[in-house]
Amino acid sequence: MGTTIGNVIISYDVSAKNPEVKAALLRLNYYEAFNQDGKNYNLPNTTLFHQSKTSDQAMADMKNVCRNLYVTLEKAVAVKASEFVGL
Repeated sequence: MGTTIGNVIISYDVSAKNPEVKAALLRLNYYEAFNQDGKNYNLPNTTLFHQSKTSDQAMADMKNVCRNLYVTLEKAVAVKASEFVGL
């Protein structure tokens, strides 16, 4: 399903340890913000961006991080983000 490599956004809810989950994903080269027209835009608290993953890879990363931290992944969505704007 999600096999095209490119920009991907993943948004999630976890049962606990969000700071640790986010830190683990940041170590996997996910970002809390993106740059558009020379301006930096922060993403919502439980949303991250990666420049070279598929949506399947992003979801697998999320599941692995949660499993390693013994956290329940309550819900998540990973989408290819070929065009988007921020506020």
